[in-house]
Amino acid sequence: MGCNDIPEFYDVAIIGAGPAGCACALALKDAGLKVLLIDKARFPRDKVCGDAIPGRAIKVLKSISSEFGAAFANFPHHYKTLQTKIFLNGQELCFTWVQEAYTCTRLEFDNFLINLVKQHSETTILTETEIEEIEQDASFISFKANNKCHSFRTKLLVGADGAHSIVAKQIKPNIIDRKHYGASIRAYYKNVADMNANTTEIYYNKEFLPSYLWVFPFPGNIANVGFGMVSSELVKRKINLKKTFLHLLKNTPELSTKFKDAGLRGNIDGFGLPFGSNFSKISGNRILLTGDAAALIDPMNGDGIGNAMLSGKLAALQIIKCINENDFTDRCLKQYDKMVLDEIGKELNKHYRMQKILTQKPILLSLIFWLCKFEPIKRKIQQLL
Repeated sequence: MGCNDIPEFYDVAIIGAGPAGCACALALKDAGLKVLLIDKARFPRDKVCGDAIPGRAIKVLKSISSEFGAAFANFPHHYKTLQTKIFLNGQELCFTWVQEAYTCTRLEFDNFLINLVKQHSETTILTETEIEEIEQDASFISFKANNKCHSFRTKLLVGADGAHSIVAKQIKPNIIDRKHYGASIRAYYKNVADMNANTTEIYYNKEFLPSYLWVFPFPGNIANVGFGMVSSELVKRKINLKKTFLHLLKNTPELSTKFKDAGLRGNIDGFGLPFGSNFSKISGNRILLTGDAAALIDPMNGDGIGNAMLSGKLAALQIIKCINENDFTDRCLKQYDKMVLDEIGKELNKHYRMQKILTQKPILLSLIFWLCKFEPIKRKIQQLL
């Protein structure tokens, strides 16, 4: 398509082709709508992340189509997660998972999802395309691509474009509240000792509670290793995230043995985590926000992928309702806010309270370890995670 002055029209335009955007496009595949999916990157592309694909993400994929769930189960670039080992000051807990979950790099997972969109929907996909100049009027939302050669009009705009969403700025200012924001770093290591392909590992340190260091296994004898903290604690305690991360790898007894002969593969990269613990407006006239653009990351475990995909699916359900009723007002779209609050927001608020308590009274984590000696209590605690 060359440069022209005639904007292309779509019923729905989704900005961002990560898990939230792709889930939304997949959930709209049978709606009979003209859908556009745009991303600024060229796929396959990496995304700095912990690379754990939680049970909620798989559940959403299966709910859209059992065929999609089966396709991912047979995908060769992941490990199925059967258990998680948690360590604290020489103590160890092991939780066995019933719900299907995996470790899979975001390069592979996101590419898998966008290929599903290509193969199973009529969605128009534009990659290497960044949008700007969003304008609203009574009938449409208009925007342009950064090269000025593409201009678009849409009835509904979905922001799935991450923590620094340009779409979200149409609804609310992009102000970071450090109490509800996290900072993490992640690196890939090769030849980490004593790794089990089906076991993820979490390491707590009493000096940095409730934050943790993770070690997640991947094919090719590679591990995703990372560490994160709430931003307010980082600033308050003047903690250097990278130095702390490397210190923990070297000085935690279990980790120093595991990483004795391990080698860093690539760089140590950082990323932000907009927690969903301060739930706010995620829709406006003709606009819905999903995933990190809606700040839906779990403040307790750092999971963003499952909530992103669920919000993408819920956005699709609201879009279909708006189209059928020909109502794109703030009043109608508020129903989406309620759905997300009920399905995700209340859980995130509960996890935020738990995180805050552990920050103030870290001895409670030792108590939890002790209580987990009793199997019925352990099962109850696992349900809260």
